[in-house]
Amino acid sequence: MTTLLLIRHGIAEDWVPGHPDSERALTSEGWEKTRAAMRGLVALGHVPSRGISSPYRRALETMACLKEAADTGFPVGVWDGFTPEGDPRGAEGWLRILMKGASEDERIAITSHQPFLAELIAHLTGRDLEIRKASCTVVEWMGSGWRYRNHYTPSQLRGE
Repeated sequence: MTTLLLIRHGIAEDWVPGHPDSERALTSEGWEKTRAAMRGLVALGHVPSRGISSPYRRALETMACLKEAADTGFPVGVWDGFTPEGDPRGAEGWLRILMKGASEDERIAITSHQPFLAELIAHLTGRDLEIRKASCTVVEWMGSGWRYRNHYTPSQLRGE
């Protein structure tokens, strides 16, 4: 079965009036903690075969931390539907199309934001989870629907 790794971006700069939200970067602490969390995710055996990110800087930087941890050079794409205001129903339709071309043993990492991720996870699995920064929810594609597999908090991923 194809596995989705639904990852919230790490700690980012505060929004500053007059600057686009999409340009907020990870802070120094965000880089450090996200790198550690992504190393933990990989150590648990969740090595992506490919990634898809929100186009926002902090999500792309989080994906960079995962690529660094995985050390496999997996390809990464961007989809505008994974932004904070994304539509979970539209995203599910897009993901179902993606699943048609995915192999059964694929792990696809997705880096995104709140509130979108919590809404997407609830829509796909019926689970109401607290989605903290640099956390990962594992969801499996069962051929016609989705199954919740696990949720890792950032502190679990960092081994704290």
